[in-house]
This record gives sequence, C-alpha cells and structure tokens, in this order.
Amino acid sequence: MDEEHIFTLAEAQSLLPRLRTLLGELGREWKRIRELNPEIQKARENAPLNGYSKFGVEYVESVSHLMSLIHEIIDLGVLLKDADKGLCDFPYIRDGRMVYLCWQLGEDTIRYWHDVETGFAGREPLEESDT
Repeated sequence: MDEEHIFTLAEAQSLLPRLRTLLGELGREWKRIRELNPEIQKARENAPLNGYSKFGVEYVESVSHLMSLIHEIIDLGVLLKDADKGLCDFPYIRDGRMVYLCWQLGEDTIRYWHDVETGFAGREPLEESDT
C-alpha cells in the first residue's frame, strides 16, 4: 500500500475479527518455523557436504505462508508492530494530528492510542471524544 490509510475508530474495530484470524494463523506459523529451525540450521551447516533436511519443504511452505499473512495484514492498511504479541497500529487522526490506534491480540476492542514517536510504551486510553 503506497499511501497510508487513515482509519476511523469504527473502521479499525471492524477489522478486529479478521485480524484475530490472521494473527492466530501467523502465530501458529511462527511457532512451526521456530520448531523446524534447528533442523534447518543442521542442513545449512552441512550445505558444503550436500546437506539435506526432510523438513526443508515444510519450512519453506511455512515461511511462504507467514509472508502471505503479513502481506494480507499490510494490505488492510494495518501496521503490524509485533507478530509474537499480535500488536497492531492503525493510523488515526486525533485532535488534528496523526497518531496510532493501538490494539493487541487478546484485547476485546481498541481502547488505546499513542503518538507516532512513542510507540506501545506511550499508550494512553481513548476518551469519550474519540468514540
């Protein structure tokens, strides 16, 4: 996506069911890649000796699926900040300036925002005027 999409709170909220699904799949793929990685590393170390891993195809498929999930999230206009935590930001205009609505997997709804520069550490609760 070339131009950053600016979300309303309602638009961002409407994406949460899809994001939960995508992030759940993404988490499973990350876990599988981490499980397979030691075997893939062994094959890499043996590469000069014509290394081989029976897990190679599965590893490549998992990485490919992971990348397609990440691109699907990006195509929604959502900024994936931490795949492990399922942390996402949504560009949002608040009081006339660009900030991010902030949500992570496990939260029921979007209840926080932060300045572009501060990130997750600067999360603040949304106010009535935001909703």
